[in-house]
Amino acid sequence: MAAGTGPLKVDEACWAATGAELPVALLRTPGQERVSIDEAADELAEADVVFLGEQHDSAEGHAVQLALTKAIAERRGRIVLSMEMLERDSQRLIDMYVDGKIDQAEFRATARLWPNYQEHYEPAVEFARAGGHDIVAANVYRPIASRVARQGLDSAMGEIWAAASVDVSPGEYRDRFDAVMSGHGEVDAAVMDRFFAAQCIKDDTMAESIARRIACDPGEPPVVIHWNGRFHSDYGLGTVERLRSRQPDLNIAVVSMLTDVQLSRPLAEEALNQGHYIVLVQAPKEDPEED
Repeated sequence: MAAGTGPLKVDEACWAATGAELPVALLRTPGQERVSIDEAADELAEADVVFLGEQHDSAEGHAVQLALTKAIAERRGRIVLSMEMLERDSQRLIDMYVDGKIDQAEFRATARLWPNYQEHYEPAVEFARAGGHDIVAANVYRPIASRVARQGLDSAMGEIWAAASVDVSPGEYRDRFDAVMSGHGEVDAAVMDRFFAAQCIKDDTMAESIARRIACDPGEPPVVIHWNGRFHSDYGLGTVERLRSRQPDLNIAVVSMLTDVQLSRPLAEEALNQGHYIVLVQAPKEDPEED
């Protein structure tokens, strides 16, 4: 079988079947060519910022993300690992952990980590820590976003753990957000505005965090690899467009993810616009029906 045409082989700690063929494929858009990790990393390593958009509960998808992160690091030498899953107020704890001033147990206990951190995100953090790569806690402090959802954007402006400016303008991103939210039932317009503002304060805070880190190293900055839920970066919207508004000249690459798909079927045109690459995770096989 030619390279890049079959299931990916990814040997990562976050995938239980180490060294096995994952039920995944990696596509380059718009032509839907199947590529290997190395082939994708050759191109992604040329970017200034790589967004790895994910489904938060996909172990298979996270294994591919980690493999891409490592392969890009091999090519660039230096990376910055930026994460939605780590919040700005935890940056001091991350720095202390990286510097060996606190141990792993204390870091886990004090950094308010996501419930699936150890399974899905710790391997990336440990890779960056072991390799001497910087780690950025990019996201807004969670209670601030929750307050915006309840009280509106004005309640959060000026907070140190949030972006200095937040864009809630109408447009494609708002339209897509409304479409997703409509699946949860009818929502009052004022409530929807607050929910969208809470989404945007996350996007703008992550974008500002990335822009600030790039500005700290203007000579030959390392590539920033940002892990986030795919809605924050799909179609070049969300955090991506807010980063472009801050630094228009950046070369930005977007990787998206689709789960529960049939690897043998081509993607629809709409899906091909999600990113420059798309990780596909095979839908679980159904048990044969009993007679």
